[in-house]
Amino acid sequence: MGVSIHDVAKRAGVSISTVSRVINKSAGVKESKAAAVREALEYFDYQPSQFGRGLVTGNSMIIGVYSPFSDGSMFENGYLMECLRGIDNIIRESSYGLLLINESKHYENNTKAKPKFIEYVNQKIIDGLIVLSIPSDGRLEGALSAVIEENFPVGYIGKRFNDKGINVYACYEEYMMDGITRLYQKGHRRIAFLPLKSRSNTNQKIKYKAETKFKGLKVNITDVTSNIEIEFLKDILKYMLDEADITAMICEDMSILTKIQGILSSMGRKIGEDISIISVEHVKNAGAQMLPKIDCYYVPSLMLGETIATELLESMNHRTNNRVMTKSFMPEYLERGSVRKI
Repeated sequence: MGVSIHDVAKRAGVSISTVSRVINKSAGVKESKAAAVREALEYFDYQPSQFGRGLVTGNSMIIGVYSPFSDGSMFENGYLMECLRGIDNIIRESSYGLLLINESKHYENNTKAKPKFIEYVNQKIIDGLIVLSIPSDGRLEGALSAVIEENFPVGYIGKRFNDKGINVYACYEEYMMDGITRLYQKGHRRIAFLPLKSRSNTNQKIKYKAETKFKGLKVNITDVTSNIEIEFLKDILKYMLDEADITAMICEDMSILTKIQGILSSMGRKIGEDISIISVEHVKNAGAQMLPKIDCYYVPSLMLGETIATELLESMNHRTNNRVMTKSFMPEYLERGSVRKI
């Protein structure tokens, strides 16, 4: 039979509540009693359950990690995977555990549906929340703002939309504009932009800003998802190259870019010659492993995850839930020869 908290209390000569206070590092326990409890804990090699600790403290000792994307698993998306690795690097060294909260198709298709994390917060299943991305449609912002206004510990990755809370931002708008600028300076005037559907509103703003700034520039935007069908993507590329006279492309997702490479090869088109391409990598030098090598913006997603987890824990440990913090990361451009000058 396993050792219980009763055994620890009996050996230490104290009450069960005293053992609980020592385990949870609460104040009000004499050092002599605390030392006796620590000795008993070590003697029995007693490991208190996280659930049991939660009953004593009123906390679940769990941090929720929420992804708003319903098209595929967190584990199929390079950005999300790297963020999760970073978050795990920090959380596993703390007293907290992680709970992954993925979104459903129902949420995407029903505009009146609430994001899943709301119930987890209301039922006190989690003590804190990390949101991995903020779609540009504004739908998630309202629900998240309500939680933040209640001083629930929240950290999110994306552009700040509330005057409270903790966030980190990879300067998406800035580096996308930089990519368009680089292509324009190379002589490209017809540019295809294949961003993820979740950024649709932001991408329209980028298109307007770029076409207003650069004379003669036309940006062709086609929102895509990571599970886009090959035949549909083939039709898009055929139109861009044969009818829209596209000479350059920015593709945000490398899994989609892999499909594009195969399609272009089957069409007898070469990257860097027939069409210039810029992509985004979340693992350093992922674009250098492709054939041909692809110019990329390196978004340090691992660091984004580590930073948001570190800052959220700092806020929770010091009970400063109304703390405001923003850290921005400007991705590095890695030139590898996939962009030619016209």
